Amino acid sequence: MDTADFDILKAISDLRIPYPKADRINSLVKIDPEELEARLGALEMEGYVRTKTDEANMEDSSRSSGISAAGLTNLGKRALAGPRW
Repeated sequence: MDTADFDILKAISDLRIPYPKADRINSLVKIDPEELEARLGALEMEGYVRTKTDEANMEDSSRSSGISAAGLTNLGKRALAGPRW
């Protein structure tokens, strides 16, 4: 995990809802939407977040993976409580 991943976890936490929308997360971290989705996918594979997809809007979506929201897991919450860079 690098600082951008940590910033994504922090943004999810700061939004204070279980599954904030990807657009709201990106409004805080300000990275390319495709990069955000790639990082959310990687963070999910590592167990830090759980993502939700909006399959109903996949055809209209400009996002490649369709990730619409992400929420922290217990591991993600512990990562935020750990040492900072």
